[in-house]
Amino acid sequence: MIVRRTGLVVSTLATVLLSGCAATPPDRHTEVARLADEISHMPGVNSVSSKTTNLPNQGRVSLTIDAETAVDISADELGAVVSRYLRGLREADFTGYRTEFDAHDGWNVFAIDGGRLPIVNDEEVIAQAEDWARLRHDFPTATVTLRANIAHPDGRQPIQEWGHFRTGSIQLADDTDYRDAAAAITTLTNRYPELASFTWTISTGVRHPGDIKSTHRYPTEQELALWAQINTDQAIPHQSKLTIGGRVKAPVWVAEKTVSHDPADAEALARRHLPLVAALPQPVLYTATDQIQGHINGDGRATGPLAVTTRGCTDRDYRVYQPPTTELALINTYESCKRS
Repeated sequence: MIVRRTGLVVSTLATVLLSGCAATPPDRHTEVARLADEISHMPGVNSVSSKTTNLPNQGRVSLTIDAETAVDISADELGAVVSRYLRGLREADFTGYRTEFDAHDGWNVFAIDGGRLPIVNDEEVIAQAEDWARLRHDFPTATVTLRANIAHPDGRQPIQEWGHFRTGSIQLADDTDYRDAAAAITTLTNRYPELASFTWTISTGVRHPGDIKSTHRYPTEQELALWAQINTDQAIPHQSKLTIGGRVKAPVWVAEKTVSHDPADAEALARRHLPLVAALPQPVLYTATDQIQGHINGDGRATGPLAVTTRGCTDRDYRVYQPPTTELALINTYESCKRS
């Protein structure tokens, strides 16, 4: 009995080991290098580099193809390049490989982070590559990045891929301000409605900061009108940031940063701008402090002054911060939740 059991264990162990060997991803250096070489000869491409790593024992199995594109690459040219890359992923068995493709011109980047699963939305990815090329022409002095939306079989989306897809950013030139950020949003709204579900970050020059971030939708005309109002009024010098669909409960977040470090200035700014914010039909978190989006923790809870949600209630950590009388007056004026 004992011998037979031992034999069974040995047999089972051998089967597991053989299965593990069979599951080891094959080395695909040759196939990746061949695909990269083909892409390097396509119109609109200046040069291509590739890297293939096959170290399964270290958990490192990946392929990356990086294409330096011409400044004036057309949408059709980049679409053809991306189409060839995606087709190449099906011409060999890349099971187990983490795949990535980057097209770049300087700091401008279009990226396809495919993770370790097959990509099943080729046409959508190609269309987004074409959009990136058009965005480069629409914003020739800006730095534009776009990370494609990726779909896998059965709708799977591993947590490791979160934040690596469906994002875009436009870093405007140094001499830009809040008006240019609003104009960029208007261009996206009018010309790129198919990219509205992306998480967008529009950043202006460091001399006149005025950033806009949106997730799942672009800011509305009414929200952009508010953006213009609060930035134009510099009776109390400040910077502003507009966030749509951020980490807070309210769907809109208007954050203002005073130039001074005097809390009285932040309160005075709030008294000037909260009536404007309250004109929006949906709940809006308004914050004013000497830090942009200051005193809001990673969970979206207020841990310090000054935070008021118009047409709603602010999620506060009262163990950390108790609003003073002056802030309570604003809370009781604009929030749905009254406090004494």
